[in-house]
Amino acid sequence: MNGFKLLVTYNFLAHRELEYRRFMIQQWIPAMQQMGFEPGEVLHTMWGNYPARLVVLYAPDRETVERIMNSEEWQRWHQQLHGFVRNLRYRVMPSRPWLQF
Repeated sequence: MNGFKLLVTYNFLAHRELEYRRFMIQQWIPAMQQMGFEPGEVLHTMWGNYPARLVVLYAPDRETVERIMNSEEWQRWHQQLHGFVRNLRYRVMPSRPWLQF
């Protein structure tokens, strides 16, 4: 997909894993779609000193990413996600046809 992507990395809280999974599938991903992101890959790190999760969200252009991330709705979802994860980081970059970190 051309455009831009938002890389979301974090470590989920093991003691809240079931709640985390429900939240992501039933609430967070649908909310991201409603705001204008297209969900992409979700990767899990099995070994090493890296974030456990990488979620990739696509957008047609940087302005869309910035509009979404500057919205009050984004801030609400960011706060809710913080209840399930630690070391939450975002990185915006041009979309390329290969895996990017």
